[in-house]
Amino acid sequence: MPRVLAFLLLVTLAFANPRLGLHEGFTRLVFDLPEGSHYRLVEREGRLVLELEAALPAADVRVGSPELLGYKVEGKIVELRPRPGVRVKAFVLKGTAPGTYRLVLDFQKAPLPVAKKPDPPKPVVVLDPGHGGPDPGATHAFPGLGLLMEKRITLDVALRVKRILEAKGIRVILTRSTDTDLAPPTESDLWKRKLADLKKRALMADPKKTLFVSIHVNAAPRPARGVETYFLGRAADPEALRLAVWENGGGAVGQRLTRETETLTDKVLKDLLAQANLAFSEELAGKIEARLSRAAGSPDRGVHSAPLYVLRYARIPAVLVEVGFINHPKEGRALATPAHRQAVAEGIAEGILQFLAGGAYAFK
Repeated sequence: MPRVLAFLLLVTLAFANPRLGLHEGFTRLVFDLPEGSHYRLVEREGRLVLELEAALPAADVRVGSPELLGYKVEGKIVELRPRPGVRVKAFVLKGTAPGTYRLVLDFQKAPLPVAKKPDPPKPVVVLDPGHGGPDPGATHAFPGLGLLMEKRITLDVALRVKRILEAKGIRVILTRSTDTDLAPPTESDLWKRKLADLKKRALMADPKKTLFVSIHVNAAPRPARGVETYFLGRAADPEALRLAVWENGGGAVGQRLTRETETLTDKVLKDLLAQANLAFSEELAGKIEARLSRAAGSPDRGVHSAPLYVLRYARIPAVLVEVGFINHPKEGRALATPAHRQAVAEGIAEGILQFLAGGAYAFK
């Protein structure tokens, strides 16, 4: 009699519907099956089906868990209804009663594929060789050297900086790569030509770029020597204002563009986002100034703010660099030599690289 009861208990366990367990992150079904019986878990016509060797009581159970909608039992077939994106893991454990084993089905959401971390975008540096074409910029004649022109020196330096940065994997865009300005060739009016030229240069300091550096050569009515770097702002002294008028076109054109830029600068200084950008510009100016002074062996005349038209539209760190005085007896002659221009280019490039390697503009 006890043996018959044991057999009946075994049959009851073996052919009952599965036990359900709801857990954090997964849903579990446990089937108690006779030892030696087989099962098969297959996909059939878009359905997930468990095939057994013995029939179970008919059932249609709604589970409604995050992983399993439910299951339906029809004899030896159990149709499983996992939710989309859920995977099923099947494994076997020793049974709780003699002569049985447990088939365990765990339903859990498939882990999201680990997205490959995108490579950081390469920095894009805009180099602006000042002047060009009909605008020579500052000029000075030395015996035996002929006439030095700012436009030629700035272009040569910019091309050298470009080569250094590109060797470091940085993309470089030049506002001009030949002896030309950016104004329409047919424009003959001096005011309109200078305005068009500066505006096109200034608009290249857009958010798709990383930073903007305008390269110039200084000149002074009295002997002066050294390098200095500017960011957009109010002129703090008459010398900064004089330079702004000169770089904005000189004469009446330069005065008009300087007044326009001063008006815009006042608005910029009230805008919080623009203020943050100016802070980055000042930081960039400081790094270039220090490296340029050391590399070129020229006095450090400091970092200044000025209402420079070429910086007025900048939405990225933007500066204007004066690499020396063309009319200084020693510095002017030095600027005429390839070796000194290479040293100048290396100093500017080192300052740019140091800026890109730190802070919000980190480049690895």
